[in-house]
Amino acid sequence: MTTKSHGLTRTVCEYVATSRYSDLPSDVIEVAKRLTLDSLGTTLAGGTLGDGGPETAAVVISAGGRPESTVLGYGEKVSSVMASLANGAMVHSLNYDAIGAEGGHPGAFALTAPLAVAERRGGVSGKEFINALVAGVEVEMRSVLALLRAGVNTKGRFLEGQLLSYLGATLSAGRVLELSVDELDSALGLMLMQASGSRQVVVYGDPPAKGIYAAFPNQGGVLAALLAQEGLGAHCDALEGQAGFFAMFYNGVYDASVITEGLGTTYYTLDSSFKPWPTSGLIHAFIEAGLQLRNEDGVDPGEIVELKLTGHPDSRNWFEPVEERRQPGSAASAANSVYFGAAKALANGAVTLADFTPGGLGQPEALRLAARGSHELDPSLSPHAGIVEVVLRSGATVTRHIDVPLGHPARPLSREQLIDKFMDCASHAPLPLAQAALESVVDLIDRLEDLDDVAAIPEALSRR
Repeated sequence: MTTKSHGLTRTVCEYVATSRYSDLPSDVIEVAKRLTLDSLGTTLAGGTLGDGGPETAAVVISAGGRPESTVLGYGEKVSSVMASLANGAMVHSLNYDAIGAEGGHPGAFALTAPLAVAERRGGVSGKEFINALVAGVEVEMRSVLALLRAGVNTKGRFLEGQLLSYLGATLSAGRVLELSVDELDSALGLMLMQASGSRQVVVYGDPPAKGIYAAFPNQGGVLAALLAQEGLGAHCDALEGQAGFFAMFYNGVYDASVITEGLGTTYYTLDSSFKPWPTSGLIHAFIEAGLQLRNEDGVDPGEIVELKLTGHPDSRNWFEPVEERRQPGSAASAANSVYFGAAKALANGAVTLADFTPGGLGQPEALRLAARGSHELDPSLSPHAGIVEVVLRSGATVTRHIDVPLGHPARPLSREQLIDKFMDCASHAPLPLAQAALESVVDLIDRLEDLDDVAAIPEALSRR
């Protein structure tokens, strides 16, 4: 199926340039604030625990540069382009950032790109920030759906969380900079010259560097927006052109109507899913099933002799390669392993950030359970579903089946759960943060729409 839409790039740019906070429904505003708090938390934790987060921050800070934007958690200021690289690396490095219900990673860019340019510009109000965040998320989420509706396997050759985040990062940064339609058009052309996201990096499992894939779309999006602001033209039908974004990466197969219809009136931002556990969202049903077996059914992990896992075919890459998934060699690999997530839930009755540290990766009981696991793929299941069955020494079997896991928009985290997650993440920040400072940040984001300058948020984190 190929759907061509004349002027898709222009339509998107007109939407972003003319979008207004006053047009946003209250529930969309609340999700934008949740994305801000959640992304800030995962960035702070990623600064110490995430694969590649500390390394990227170290490179960025040592490079220095004009002090425009904050490297979150470190308190250092560098250029906005480099801050977006560091913060982008940290926000996704634990795979704890928000995702879309059907795909995409809005949490990978929703805070990082617009905040970097907001600090550079100065005086960006909370209303402006929320509007820019939503504009970028809308285009990214709609692009995922445009591919899915056309039958594209978005998990085939590319890492959708990296590749499609170039769109959201560029447009949200551009909106904060108040780019015109023509300038946004050029920004997308400049984005196209940088966009990447090959899945080859994870074909044999997940190396540590996979954790920082969000660094590149955030840096690229901010750079594209700034170059366009300087007047560098790149009008080229970047989205729909014969060698444009969708042609180059997806062979021109997408349903453009999903991107344009209802743009500015129907909000897919509402489909944002906030993670209760620091893993890929496809693993959450298996974690929840494992937790129920341990905590509600009273399964003793020491009695388990066999672990059977069943998921939708879309989850194949989270089961395979089997040996790597049973004994992941890095936090990034562990966060993408159904075997590891289910085994941790069964072994401990909880799945926490500590499970993805070097000590957590080597836990003998969890590795024993994962080694006894096998998996099947069942197309009759929903893509979000997971079944965990354990066989006990007695010969008895106990099974749990989760159709819609906790954190999905149909079963969202409560405000209290989201704040608890933020506080837990912030406890791992590179520089210790006082409880009063963290409570101040939560308060600032609660009333984000009333802020005269969103730079108050990173400033609050810098107070010791």
